[in-house]
Amino acid sequence: MIEDTMEDDIEEALLRQDEALALLEQLRVRESTAAQTGEHSGGGRRDFRRWPAPEELTAELHDGSRWQIAQCSDFGIGGARLSAVPAWLNGPVPVRLKGTTGAAVLALGDLMWRDAANDAAGLRLEFQDTEERDLWTATLIDALLARYALA
Repeated sequence: MIEDTMEDDIEEALLRQDEALALLEQLRVRESTAAQTGEHSGGGRRDFRRWPAPEELTAELHDGSRWQIAQCSDFGIGGARLSAVPAWLNGPVPVRLKGTTGAAVLALGDLMWRDAANDAAGLRLEFQDTEERDLWTATLIDALLARYALA
């Protein structure tokens, strides 16, 4: 009896979670459309500056079965520009960010915008906590300093 009630509660919670995720996805589509039409405030200003991608940095996207290297034209603390968008990429995806030194940083990547004509997209990064974000920031800064160091 108690076991049946607990199973019903779990099923109801999972159903509510599915409904919330579906709604969130609809809201993200609307927000993405508003951003593409320029109806947002900020005049196209980026929250984070991005730099050309140093060769030492890589971003890998997980397709559900394995990691695949993403072609990025630039990186920032809060995101990256994909210069080629995999056909399977449609929504949030795990991202593994690597540099030549230090541990890889895992984040959630979400498409902010997509340019089908040029096969490009903006990927926003969401980190688990500030420690992960700080680790990615340090990796990015080290790679940029190495790239632009004066001889």
